Amino acid sequence: MHERAKSGESDRGQGAKLGDFQSQWSDDLGEADPRLRLALANGEIAPLLSELCSSRIFIALVAEIAGQPSAGDKSSDMSVACLRATDGRLGLLGFTGLDSLAEWNPRARPVPISAPDAAEAALDENAQALILDLAGPCAMTLTLPDVVALSGRDQRERAVRLLHGLLGEMVELVSFSQRPDSVLQLDVPDSMLERVQEIVRTNSALHSFVPAGIAMRARSGEAR
Repeated sequence: MHERAKSGESDRGQGAKLGDFQSQWSDDLGEADPRLRLALANGEIAPLLSELCSSRIFIALVAEIAGQPSAGDKSSDMSVACLRATDGRLGLLGFTGLDSLAEWNPRARPVPISAPDAAEAALDENAQALILDLAGPCAMTLTLPDVVALSGRDQRERAVRLLHGLLGEMVELVSFSQRPDSVLQLDVPDSMLERVQEIVRTNSALHSFVPAGIAMRARSGEAR
């Protein structure tokens, strides 16, 4: 799944733990990979993800002071640049080259990062999308299932954390296990099974985090 990027309200992330990615790309001149740009222009998700898996992109850090954008004061805090869509979804901004980043905001600080690590950073920011080259030349939004796929990592722990919030007090009676087949197993009291099934069924993020599926098994003999 993918979408052409749309404009929205600029937002700043909560400070992803980016580490020192700069040293890995010390000889990088910041040019976009022509193959990646071509895949982006073609708009087909499978070839694009294939190129991204081995690509360097940039994320942008923007300065702010006390929650307000800054002109670049050295004492200001730096936050990961995100965009909030009109429907409330948050997307991390990524750029294939320094030219596309400068087109969006010439004062933003570029951070080179592998695209899979950028996908993981997006998930750390609780973003539901990775928005590539927002200001062009060709913009595209990777939706949450694509971001999870690009990260290349098991995201079942994120699903468990999300379920803790969704289930509320019920979570105390639910046990979680990670099966070898990549399925997330929930053992649920039979009296709660229908409610938990409905919560899981209606939350698309859970299924994005666990593409192999979420299985539920009823336990009998527990009070409501």
